[in-house]
Amino acid sequence: MRLPLAIPGLRRGVSLVETMVSIGVLAVVAPLAIAALLRGGEGGSAARAETRAPVIVESCLQEIQLARDGTSQNLPALQAGQPFGDGEVLCLAFRRDGVLLGPVAPAAYEAGIVRVAEQDAAFLARLDGRLETDRPGFPPLLKVAITLEHPAAASSLKRRRLEFLTKLP
Repeated sequence: MRLPLAIPGLRRGVSLVETMVSIGVLAVVAPLAIAALLRGGEGGSAARAETRAPVIVESCLQEIQLARDGTSQNLPALQAGQPFGDGEVLCLAFRRDGVLLGPVAPAAYEAGIVRVAEQDAAFLARLDGRLETDRPGFPPLLKVAITLEHPAAASSLKRRRLEFLTKLP
């Protein structure tokens, strides 16, 4: 007995060629889509850092002033007009919203830090002050560099940086 042939429009399923083509397309498109999503997340992190930077830098300058007065809880005592941070790491940790968490030890700065004072750290601010005496007839000024680094959990070589400079008497 002979079975009738199926009507071509009613056949179901996919051929092996169609399956292989679809797997090939997914193999090319999936990594590109994942890379695009990761790149978008990095852009958001950079935008967050740039948005919080003015608050963090202002907080760092206030801490420097408190350290000069000898009342800082986060920085060692600093002398007005004297350089600091040269050869040593002076670093402060900040939350995502720009609130100061506290100081960071040099070893933790290099390796990356996740929590300070039982809170998540998102940004690190490294402080460095050098004396500029190259202006004859004027008093020397302290050139202060505040380097905002993120993410705090990454090692120091892998962090992104924003550099801010100012001068203090």
